[in-house]
Amino acid sequence: MTLKLVKIFILISILFNGCTEDNKTELPLAKNIFNTKKDQIKEFYFVGKVGDKLGIFKHDFTKRKSIKFWFDRKEKVILLNYSPNLKHIYFLTAKYYGIRSTLPYIKRIKLYSINLLNDEVNFIDSLMNGTQINAGWIGDNLYKVIINSRDIKVSEYINKHTFIYNSVGKELLSKIETINFIKEGYPLPVIKKSQIPVNKNFQLIYGDSLYIFDKIKNEKHFIFYLKNLKIHKEYFNNEFLIFNTVPIAKRNIFLVYSIKKNQVIKIIGKNYIKNFIIFDDYLVYDYSLGFPSSISIFNIKKSEITDSIKINGGCGLNNVL
Repeated sequence: MTLKLVKIFILISILFNGCTEDNKTELPLAKNIFNTKKDQIKEFYFVGKVGDKLGIFKHDFTKRKSIKFWFDRKEKVILLNYSPNLKHIYFLTAKYYGIRSTLPYIKRIKLYSINLLNDEVNFIDSLMNGTQINAGWIGDNLYKVIINSRDIKVSEYINKHTFIYNSVGKELLSKIETINFIKEGYPLPVIKKSQIPVNKNFQLIYGDSLYIFDKIKNEKHFIFYLKNLKIHKEYFNNEFLIFNTVPIAKRNIFLVYSIKKNQVIKIIGKNYIKNFIIFDDYLVYDYSLGFPSSISIFNIKKSEITDSIKINGGCGLNNVL
């Protein structure tokens, strides 16, 4: 591969290609998440446009109201991540990002946390400039950041910086790998999945169709025809199965299946559903289809959309699509 072709490849990639890859390998939430908490979650945080910047908003489930939570005119929020157990939030900001001389750049990157007990934002670390960035939880208490940067001495080298922090903001690991992308290919900053916990009562069976096998009743039930589609993310417990498929031309299938009723209670096939999180009885997902991205809130128990969030310029669970 010539250097010219590599530059073209990077140019046609979105600035945060790594963030897209992260959604293909996003860490799963615990599959027994429903009704496991003594106190219901009353609010959640998301990323939204504030003028020409990106900040953090907070939405109250009961009041059905969103308010601006954190914003800095000198910084833009580029990625927000809940931990799998929903007890921790880390987010990344940058002062500048864009494309210069056909190559993306991200400058003055910072890492913060949100204390969910007192709503305080805490600064954790300042990181180096880069060309691509990705981050995600690799467990309930470990957060991983990967930043790619060009080597200033050798043009065909990429330096891959990896950091790992614990849930209280202490840096546990910092390392650098130098990669010749002409010979080895361009290293996308992918955050790998942690091991998915096994559900003791149910098992998914993949093929041209998706089935769920009830281990207790020794029964197999058809869910959805999957030919030419691949599962992107799936979460299930003893009551519900929720999944979406790998996007094709910004389209994907998003499905909620009731295990008790053996039936689909919600399916979306038009909008591009990118991310979703379950907060107790609420399934929250973001989507985009040719207009600024927005967020919908679906009450799983009631099988109905109870609220939607639209902000001028767009909003999303992890970033603005």
